[in-house]
Amino acid sequence: MANTQTLEYSKELQEIFAATDTSPWHHHTKIALDWFLSYLEKDTWETRKKNVVKYFREQEDNTYKNFDQAMKSMEEPKNRVAFHEDWVAWYLFLVECLHERPLVSELAQSARVFPFFAAVGRHIELAKKIVGIDEKLSEFLNGKINQPDSTLFELVVAIMYARNGYRVEFIPEKALNKTPDLKVTKGEESFFVECKRLSKVTEYSENERREWRQRWLNLVPILTQSRQNIFLDVLFKVEVKDTDEYILAKIFNEIKSNISTRKSLRIENDEIIILINRIDMKNINEHFDKYMVKWNSPQMVSLLAGSFSSSENYTHLCAPKGLVRVGPDDGVDILNIFCTGIHSGYCARWECIAEESINKKAKDIKTHLSKAVRQVPDNTPTIVHISYETLHGPVVEIERARKIAESINNFDCHEKDVKAIYCHAIQPSISAEDWEIAETTMRFGKNGNDPLSILSHDMLLDEIDTRISQNTHWNEDFEMLLKQ
Repeated sequence: MANTQTLEYSKELQEIFAATDTSPWHHHTKIALDWFLSYLEKDTWETRKKNVVKYFREQEDNTYKNFDQAMKSMEEPKNRVAFHEDWVAWYLFLVECLHERPLVSELAQSARVFPFFAAVGRHIELAKKIVGIDEKLSEFLNGKINQPDSTLFELVVAIMYARNGYRVEFIPEKALNKTPDLKVTKGEESFFVECKRLSKVTEYSENERREWRQRWLNLVPILTQSRQNIFLDVLFKVEVKDTDEYILAKIFNEIKSNISTRKSLRIENDEIIILINRIDMKNINEHFDKYMVKWNSPQMVSLLAGSFSSSENYTHLCAPKGLVRVGPDDGVDILNIFCTGIHSGYCARWECIAEESINKKAKDIKTHLSKAVRQVPDNTPTIVHISYETLHGPVVEIERARKIAESINNFDCHEKDVKAIYCHAIQPSISAEDWEIAETTMRFGKNGNDPLSILSHDMLLDEIDTRISQNTHWNEDFEMLLKQ
């Protein structure tokens, strides 16, 4: 990278590392990592790890050729921080970095990975007793299936049944016929268990983000020419795709002369509401006088926007004064680029509140439920577990929960003996400096069965000292929103 330099760890950073996180989850991720790596040949793991590093090195070389390029590349889809070619290696790498190179981090990805590794590590003795676990992990870690999320979900579901006193067995997959994932037995009772995990976000959400990005990119030239550092709060009242792709550029061009004389400005029409506030660059660079900030991080967004919430959508653009790589150059030090200050900064937070948008983002689980039921044998007691991530904010997730409950309650299992359906809603979230996980289990008995009689404990990712609430985490988020 032409415009970066490498810094050894400062005394301050060394002190931070000396006080490494000793919380239980941190220890448990290491236990799981070591167990998973035992199924890989050392040379195989080193090769796959090198592929992860190579990918990000090439990304960095393209991104940081010069400061102007670094400024423009933040929102490029190709620069998203994830190694798509080998998701399993990417997840292993994130956990390894947590313990061996803490400045090589990516909170948005790690928050989705660490809780599952911690759950496995915490209950590793139960996990090792699961019948077929060796074959499952060997296939998971060495196979060609590039879908770790589904397998990790199956693992923590299997562990949950073991925690509830069941004998648990992974059922080998058959080439021609789909089979359930697990068989669980306690006393005289025996069930097949089928697990389904939905994709991280809906296709509609991805399309909506692309539509936003096009409108943002059309605005960028006008923003940079104005030489005014601003934060935009954008609320679409109609679907983003139904607005003119130059809507932001046209509105900003009309009012940009007024911004220099006013601290804030509000524009509203039938399609959109925009709140414009000037960014206090003096205050931001006073922060940089004391601290470096990781490039393209939640903390960077927080400086520009005044706050950060991982359930909200942000886009930002910065011209850095300097970029440095923090840490020893050991060949594996990627994702450790820090900024020493910024010349200019622009940021937007955007949301669409159109009824059509909320409804389409609140994706139901009906399709996955139907697939799960089709895969289990006829006239055999079966339990279905479905997992999805709640990433769209409480308004969308309240609507999604309503649709899910309606679908499950009205779902006809026909000849299949489905005893219960559990929906595990998981919300990884990040702040400017940390991460957390929230989990809500929605349970539905079928054919007169009580889910609590099957599983007295149906949380997947609970760690020691986990706070348990009778409310859903999206209702809690909504209540907090109302208090603001």
